[in-house]
Amino acid sequence: MRKGIVMTRIIGRGVYVPARRTNEDFEEKYGKKAKAISRLINHEVHYLATDIESREVNISNVGMALNAAKQAIQNAKLANEDIDLIIYSTSTPDYLLPPSYILLQKELKIKNCMGFDIRSGCAGFGTALTLADKYIKTGECKNALVVGADLISSRFTKFPAKELDMKTLFNYMFFGDCAGAVVLTGSDEDRGIISTKVESTMADVDMGSAFYVGGALHPYPSEEVDSEKWAAYQATGLSEEYLSKVLIETFEEFQNESGVDLSEIDRFIMPIESEKIAKRVFERFPEITPDKICSNHSEGGALINAAIPVAINSAIENEKLKKNEKVLIYAAENTQWQHAIIFMKW
Repeated sequence: MRKGIVMTRIIGRGVYVPARRTNEDFEEKYGKKAKAISRLINHEVHYLATDIESREVNISNVGMALNAAKQAIQNAKLANEDIDLIIYSTSTPDYLLPPSYILLQKELKIKNCMGFDIRSGCAGFGTALTLADKYIKTGECKNALVVGADLISSRFTKFPAKELDMKTLFNYMFFGDCAGAVVLTGSDEDRGIISTKVESTMADVDMGSAFYVGGALHPYPSEEVDSEKWAAYQATGLSEEYLSKVLIETFEEFQNESGVDLSEIDRFIMPIESEKIAKRVFERFPEITPDKICSNHSEGGALINAAIPVAINSAIENEKLKKNEKVLIYAAENTQWQHAIIFMKW
């Protein structure tokens, strides 16, 4: 660790939201099926980087990330060249190669920096924060730009079928496109990231969701994969069971290992999309009350890698994060139930 640096702090944040559309817009395009789905999802507003009518992409994943990154760097009162590490977490990169972080570096005109992509779902941004913390505390970098961005709607608008089946349309309306970014730096102040942990504890459990098409096994849609799984796959019923189980076990483990009781935590940054999951968490931990949770409350849809930075940005803008408050950031996903937890003093 570099002399004088004891903590990693978030000093800048930014968010880019593409076009906002409503359930009514989907209903106009897809009729009764969309109307039925509107009753099942928790949000009325959808963040979309694609056009519902023309089905064209209006802005790329990296394009969204660029806007969020510029805001975060400016908010941190730094120049682009001050960034010497970029960690870019996404499940929906513009290209398999080159890595997204290099494309962002190119757009930011940063001559020399290190970086890498994290290919993950909702847990990715928490994992990225953990790695940025390690790089800063070991002196490998000074200022880290951490980006979480996903453009998932193009998997549905570019779908090679005349009509979307019910499951595919549900996923189209369930997810949202967005980008968020934070800038982290080392500080000798007694506040910042105290501890982090990234875990995968249920690798033996079935996958809760997956993108089967687009990788090396199935680069293109084919009869080898059920057409309902071409755009995105979500298993029925698994998320509510295992996401709540993972969260409860992780929080119990955090209390045992850190000696910090959850009643001491002032704010929890953890997007929870399901009311059933939230109910289970509140029943197990009555000290976690809804007013302590910082989230985007499902606005825009399930924002995957952007969910955590959007929640951070919203909490700061609404003055919900106060100096020296104890904050717990929790990010988890249902692909294979991996998760990350970050404990910090704001």
